[in-house]
Amino acid sequence: MEICSTLASALDWLTENQCDLVLLDLSLPDAFGLDGIRKIRSQFAHIPIVMMTGLDDDKMALDALDVGAQDYLLKGDTSSRELERTLRYAIQRQLIQSENARLVTELKRAARSDALTGVLNRHAMISEFERHWVDSCLSNSPLSCIILDVDYFKKINDQLGHVIGDKVLRRIANRIRSHARPGDCVARYGGEEFCVILVDADEDVAQAWAEQVRAELADWTFQLGDQQIGVTASFGAAQRNARTTTIEQLINAADHALLNAKETGRNRVVTSRSLKAKQGVYVTKSIVNFDALTVCPVI
Repeated sequence: MEICSTLASALDWLTENQCDLVLLDLSLPDAFGLDGIRKIRSQFAHIPIVMMTGLDDDKMALDALDVGAQDYLLKGDTSSRELERTLRYAIQRQLIQSENARLVTELKRAARSDALTGVLNRHAMISEFERHWVDSCLSNSPLSCIILDVDYFKKINDQLGHVIGDKVLRRIANRIRSHARPGDCVARYGGEEFCVILVDADEDVAQAWAEQVRAELADWTFQLGDQQIGVTASFGAAQRNARTTTIEQLINAADHALLNAKETGRNRVVTSRSLKAKQGVYVTKSIVNFDALTVCPVI
Protein backbone atom coordinates (compact mmCIF):
# COMPACT_ATOMS: atom_id res chain seq x y z
CA MET A 1 0.00 0.00 0.00
CA GLU A 2 1.20 3.50 -0.86
CA ILE A 3 -0.10 6.51 1.11
CA CYS A 4 -0.14 9.93 -0.57
CA SER A 5 -1.09 13.07 1.33
CA THR A 6 -2.16 15.09 -1.70
CA LEU A 7 -3.94 14.40 -4.96
CA ALA A 8 -0.97 15.73 -6.93
CA SER A 9 1.44 13.29 -5.29
CA ALA A 10 -1.04 10.46 -5.86
CA LEU A 11 -1.29 11.30 -9.57
CA ASP A 12 2.50 11.38 -9.84
CA TRP A 13 2.76 8.01 -8.12
CA LEU A 14 0.09 6.47 -10.33
CA THR A 15 1.98 7.66 -13.40
CA GLU A 16 5.05 5.67 -12.38
CA ASN A 17 3.51 2.64 -10.69
CA GLN A 18 0.90 -0.09 -11.13
CA CYS A 19 -2.13 0.07 -8.87
CA ASP A 20 -5.12 -2.23 -8.27
CA LEU A 21 -7.32 0.33 -6.50
CA VAL A 22 -7.40 3.88 -5.14
CA LEU A 23 -8.94 4.55 -1.71
CA LEU A 24 -9.59 8.27 -1.98
CA ASP A 25 -10.29 10.70 0.83
CA LEU A 26 -13.02 13.15 -0.06
CA SER A 27 -11.12 16.01 1.57
CA LEU A 28 -7.48 16.55 0.57
CA PRO A 29 -5.32 19.70 0.83
CA ASP A 30 -5.39 20.19 -2.95
CA ALA A 31 -8.75 18.61 -3.81
CA PHE A 32 -12.19 18.57 -2.23
CA GLY A 33 -15.34 16.70 -3.06
CA LEU A 34 -15.73 14.97 -6.38
CA ASP A 35 -12.87 16.80 -8.08
CA GLY A 36 -10.41 14.11 -7.01
CA ILE A 37 -12.44 11.36 -8.65
CA ARG A 38 -12.73 13.29 -11.90
CA LYS A 39 -9.00 13.97 -12.10
CA ILE A 40 -8.01 10.37 -11.39
CA ARG A 41 -10.62 9.00 -13.81
CA SER A 42 -9.51 11.36 -16.57
CA GLN A 43 -5.96 9.97 -16.46
CA PHE A 44 -6.45 6.44 -15.13
CA ALA A 45 -9.90 5.29 -16.17
CA HIS A 46 -9.01 1.62 -15.64
CA ILE A 47 -8.27 2.00 -11.90
CA PRO A 48 -11.24 1.49 -9.52
CA ILE A 49 -11.84 4.22 -6.92
CA VAL A 50 -13.49 3.89 -3.51
CA MET A 51 -14.36 7.14 -1.73
CA MET A 52 -13.72 7.70 1.99
CA THR A 53 -15.42 10.57 3.80
CA GLY A 54 -16.60 11.60 7.21
CA LEU A 55 -19.81 13.06 5.79
CA ASP A 56 -22.93 10.95 6.07
CA ASP A 57 -24.38 12.31 2.86
CA ASP A 58 -26.38 9.97 0.60
CA LYS A 59 -26.44 12.51 -2.22
CA MET A 60 -22.66 12.79 -2.14
CA ALA A 61 -22.46 8.99 -2.33
CA LEU A 62 -24.66 8.89 -5.43
CA ASP A 63 -22.75 11.76 -7.02
CA ALA A 64 -19.47 9.93 -6.37
CA LEU A 65 -20.80 6.86 -8.18
CA ASP A 66 -22.05 9.01 -11.06
CA VAL A 67 -18.60 10.49 -11.72
CA GLY A 68 -16.84 7.14 -11.61
CA ALA A 69 -16.29 5.84 -8.07
CA GLN A 70 -17.01 2.16 -7.52
CA ASP A 71 -18.15 2.53 -3.93
CA TYR A 72 -18.38 4.87 -0.96
CA LEU A 73 -17.32 4.34 2.70
CA LEU A 74 -17.68 6.42 5.87
CA LYS A 75 -14.69 7.08 8.08
CA GLY A 76 -15.04 5.58 11.55
CA ASP A 77 -18.06 3.55 10.49
CA THR A 78 -16.37 0.82 8.51
CA SER A 79 -15.06 -2.46 9.90
CA SER A 80 -11.93 -4.08 8.50
CA ARG A 81 -14.05 -6.90 7.11
CA GLU A 82 -16.39 -4.46 5.37
CA LEU A 83 -13.41 -2.51 4.02
CA GLU A 84 -11.84 -5.67 2.58
CA ARG A 85 -15.12 -6.77 1.01
CA THR A 86 -15.75 -3.31 -0.49
CA LEU A 87 -12.27 -3.10 -2.01
CA ARG A 88 -12.53 -6.62 -3.42
CA TYR A 89 -15.92 -5.95 -5.00
CA ALA A 90 -14.74 -2.61 -6.39
CA ILE A 91 -11.87 -4.32 -8.22
CA GLN A 92 -14.19 -7.02 -9.57
CA ARG A 93 -16.74 -4.48 -10.80
CA GLN A 94 -14.02 -2.46 -12.52
CA LEU A 95 -12.75 -5.58 -14.29
CA ILE A 96 -16.27 -6.40 -15.45
CA GLN A 97 -16.85 -2.84 -16.68
CA SER A 98 -13.51 -2.81 -18.52
CA GLU A 99 -14.29 -6.14 -20.18
CA ASN A 100 -17.77 -4.95 -21.14
CA ALA A 101 -16.27 -1.80 -22.67
CA ARG A 102 -13.79 -3.93 -24.62
CA LEU A 103 -16.56 -6.17 -25.90
CA VAL A 104 -18.67 -3.19 -26.96
CA THR A 105 -15.70 -1.76 -28.84
CA GLU A 106 -15.10 -5.13 -30.49
CA LEU A 107 -18.75 -5.44 -31.48
CA LYS A 108 -18.74 -1.96 -32.99
CA ARG A 109 -15.61 -2.81 -34.94
CA ALA A 110 -17.08 -6.11 -36.10
CA ALA A 111 -20.29 -4.38 -37.20
CA ARG A 112 -18.24 -2.14 -39.50
CA SER A 113 -15.84 -4.76 -40.80
CA ASP A 114 -16.11 -7.31 -43.56
CA ALA A 115 -15.92 -10.70 -41.85
CA LEU A 116 -13.60 -12.22 -44.45
CA THR A 117 -11.08 -9.48 -45.21
CA GLY A 118 -11.21 -7.19 -42.17
CA VAL A 119 -11.65 -4.01 -44.23
CA LEU A 120 -14.82 -1.93 -43.98
CA ASN A 121 -18.03 -3.59 -45.07
CA ARG A 122 -20.38 -1.98 -47.57
CA HIS A 123 -22.64 -0.40 -44.94
CA ALA A 124 -19.68 1.20 -43.16
CA MET A 125 -18.30 2.34 -46.52
CA ILE A 126 -21.48 4.28 -47.26
CA SER A 127 -21.36 5.85 -43.80
CA GLU A 128 -17.74 6.93 -44.30
CA PHE A 129 -18.53 8.17 -47.79
CA GLU A 130 -21.28 10.41 -46.46
CA ARG A 131 -18.97 11.88 -43.83
CA HIS A 132 -16.14 12.57 -46.27
CA TRP A 133 -18.59 13.86 -48.87
CA VAL A 134 -19.89 16.53 -46.51
CA ASP A 135 -16.34 17.55 -45.56
CA SER A 136 -15.36 17.76 -49.21
CA CYS A 137 -18.38 19.90 -50.05
CA LEU A 138 -17.86 22.30 -47.16
CA SER A 139 -14.13 22.77 -47.77
CA ASN A 140 -14.33 22.37 -51.56
CA SER A 141 -11.49 19.86 -51.31
CA PRO A 142 -11.11 17.01 -53.82
CA LEU A 143 -12.55 13.59 -53.12
CA SER A 144 -12.02 10.52 -55.26
CA CYS A 145 -13.38 7.01 -55.45
CA ILE A 146 -11.64 3.90 -56.80
CA ILE A 147 -13.36 0.61 -57.48
CA LEU A 148 -11.19 -2.39 -58.31
CA ASP A 149 -12.07 -5.89 -59.36
CA VAL A 150 -9.77 -8.92 -59.16
CA ASP A 151 -9.38 -10.26 -62.69
CA TYR A 152 -10.72 -13.76 -63.43
CA PHE A 153 -11.19 -14.49 -59.74
CA LYS A 154 -13.86 -17.09 -60.51
CA LYS A 155 -11.14 -19.30 -62.02
CA ILE A 156 -9.32 -19.36 -58.69
CA ASN A 157 -12.46 -20.49 -56.87
CA ASP A 158 -13.36 -23.00 -59.56
CA GLN A 159 -9.89 -24.52 -59.93
CA LEU A 160 -8.50 -24.26 -56.40
CA GLY A 161 -11.60 -23.97 -54.20
CA HIS A 162 -13.18 -21.22 -52.17
CA VAL A 163 -10.86 -21.74 -49.19
CA ILE A 164 -7.90 -20.73 -51.32
CA GLY A 165 -9.96 -18.00 -52.93
CA ASP A 166 -10.74 -16.56 -49.50
CA LYS A 167 -7.05 -16.55 -48.59
CA VAL A 168 -6.21 -14.73 -51.78
CA LEU A 169 -8.90 -12.11 -51.10
CA ARG A 170 -7.56 -11.52 -47.59
CA ARG A 171 -4.03 -11.06 -48.94
CA ILE A 172 -5.26 -8.65 -51.59
CA ALA A 173 -7.23 -6.64 -49.02
CA ASN A 174 -4.11 -6.35 -46.87
CA ARG A 175 -2.10 -5.16 -49.86
CA ILE A 176 -4.65 -2.50 -50.70
CA ARG A 177 -4.93 -1.38 -47.08
CA SER A 178 -1.15 -1.09 -46.77
CA HIS A 179 -1.26 1.66 -49.43
CA ALA A 180 -4.08 3.63 -47.80
CA ARG A 181 -3.10 7.07 -46.54
CA PRO A 182 -4.29 8.49 -43.21
CA GLY A 183 -7.99 9.25 -43.64
CA ASP A 184 -8.50 6.98 -46.66
CA CYS A 185 -11.05 4.17 -46.43
CA VAL A 186 -10.84 0.68 -47.90
CA ALA A 187 -14.00 -1.42 -48.14
CA ARG A 188 -15.09 -4.68 -49.66
CA TYR A 189 -17.67 -3.60 -52.20
CA GLY A 190 -18.91 -7.09 -52.96
CA GLY A 191 -17.46 -10.43 -54.03
CA GLU A 192 -13.97 -9.74 -55.36
CA GLU A 193 -14.56 -5.99 -55.70
CA PHE A 194 -13.11 -3.35 -53.38
CA CYS A 195 -13.88 0.35 -53.03
CA VAL A 196 -11.32 2.91 -51.88
CA ILE A 197 -12.25 6.43 -50.76
CA LEU A 198 -9.33 8.80 -51.26
CA VAL A 199 -9.71 11.99 -49.25
CA ASP A 200 -8.15 15.25 -50.42
CA ALA A 201 -7.20 13.54 -53.69
CA ASP A 202 -8.10 14.58 -57.23
CA GLU A 203 -8.34 12.16 -60.14
CA ASP A 204 -4.64 12.48 -60.98
CA VAL A 205 -3.72 11.43 -57.44
CA ALA A 206 -6.29 8.63 -57.56
CA GLN A 207 -4.93 7.39 -60.88
CA ALA A 208 -1.35 7.36 -59.56
CA TRP A 209 -2.45 5.59 -56.39
CA ALA A 210 -4.38 2.96 -58.33
CA GLU A 211 -1.50 2.42 -60.75
CA GLN A 212 0.88 1.79 -57.87
CA VAL A 213 -1.43 -0.81 -56.33
CA ARG A 214 -2.13 -2.38 -59.75
CA ALA A 215 1.57 -2.79 -60.50
CA GLU A 216 2.28 -4.31 -57.10
CA LEU A 217 -0.54 -6.83 -57.43
CA ALA A 218 0.60 -7.76 -60.93
CA ASP A 219 4.10 -8.52 -59.60
CA TRP A 220 2.81 -10.45 -56.59
CA THR A 221 2.30 -14.22 -56.38
CA PHE A 222 0.37 -16.20 -53.79
CA GLN A 223 2.45 -19.18 -52.64
CA LEU A 224 0.53 -22.38 -51.94
CA GLY A 225 2.92 -25.26 -51.30
CA ASP A 226 4.90 -25.64 -54.51
CA GLN A 227 2.24 -23.77 -56.49
CA GLN A 228 2.26 -20.04 -57.21
CA ILE A 229 -0.92 -18.07 -57.96
CA GLY A 230 -0.64 -14.79 -59.80
CA VAL A 231 -3.37 -12.17 -59.67
CA THR A 232 -4.12 -8.91 -61.42
CA ALA A 233 -6.86 -6.34 -60.92
CA SER A 234 -8.71 -3.74 -62.98
CA PHE A 235 -9.32 -0.25 -61.58
CA GLY A 236 -11.82 2.53 -62.19
CA ALA A 237 -11.27 5.99 -60.68
CA ALA A 238 -13.47 9.08 -60.47
CA GLN A 239 -13.41 12.45 -58.72
CA ARG A 240 -16.24 14.51 -57.24
CA ASN A 241 -16.99 17.29 -59.71
CA ALA A 242 -19.82 19.17 -61.41
CA ARG A 243 -21.06 15.97 -63.08
CA THR A 244 -20.98 13.91 -59.87
CA THR A 245 -23.14 15.83 -57.43
CA THR A 246 -24.15 12.78 -55.36
CA ILE A 247 -22.31 9.86 -53.82
CA GLU A 248 -24.24 7.51 -56.09
CA GLN A 249 -23.04 9.32 -59.20
CA LEU A 250 -19.42 9.27 -58.03
CA ILE A 251 -19.52 5.53 -57.34
CA ASN A 252 -21.23 4.91 -60.67
CA ALA A 253 -18.60 7.00 -62.47
CA ALA A 254 -15.81 4.91 -60.93
CA ASP A 255 -17.71 1.71 -61.73
CA HIS A 256 -18.23 2.79 -65.33
CA ALA A 257 -14.48 3.38 -65.63
CA LEU A 258 -13.84 -0.05 -64.10
CA LEU A 259 -16.13 -1.66 -66.67
CA ASN A 260 -14.11 -0.03 -69.44
CA ALA A 261 -10.86 -1.29 -67.89
CA LYS A 262 -12.23 -4.83 -67.96
CA GLU A 263 -13.57 -4.51 -71.49
CA THR A 264 -10.27 -3.19 -72.86
CA GLY A 265 -7.97 -5.91 -71.54
CA ARG A 266 -8.06 -5.85 -67.72
CA ASN A 267 -5.06 -5.27 -65.45
CA ARG A 268 -5.25 -1.55 -66.06
CA VAL A 269 -6.43 1.74 -64.56
CA VAL A 270 -9.11 3.79 -66.31
CA THR A 271 -10.31 7.18 -65.10
CA SER A 272 -13.75 8.66 -65.53
CA ARG A 273 -12.18 11.77 -67.06
CA SER A 274 -10.50 9.73 -69.81
CA LEU A 275 -13.86 8.21 -70.75
CA LYS A 276 -15.49 11.62 -70.99
CA ALA A 277 -12.67 12.82 -73.20
CA LYS A 278 -13.17 9.87 -75.54
CA GLN A 279 -16.93 9.77 -75.57
CA GLY A 280 -17.75 13.44 -75.17
CA VAL A 281 -20.77 12.53 -73.08
CA TYR A 282 -21.20 10.39 -70.02
CA VAL A 283 -24.36 8.64 -68.90
CA THR A 284 -24.55 7.18 -65.40
CA LYS A 285 -26.10 3.82 -64.71
CA SER A 286 -27.93 3.28 -61.46
CA ILE A 287 -26.30 0.39 -59.59
CA VAL A 288 -26.35 1.72 -56.03
CA ASN A 289 -29.56 2.44 -54.18
CA PHE A 290 -29.50 4.71 -51.16
CA ASP A 291 -32.47 5.47 -48.96
CA ALA A 292 -31.27 9.07 -48.88
CA LEU A 293 -28.61 10.54 -51.12
CA THR A 294 -26.27 13.28 -49.97
CA VAL A 295 -26.21 16.20 -52.40
CA CYS A 296 -24.02 19.28 -52.29
CA PRO A 297 -23.24 22.17 -54.60
CA VAL A 298 -19.94 22.14 -56.43
CA ILE A 299 -18.25 25.49 -56.15
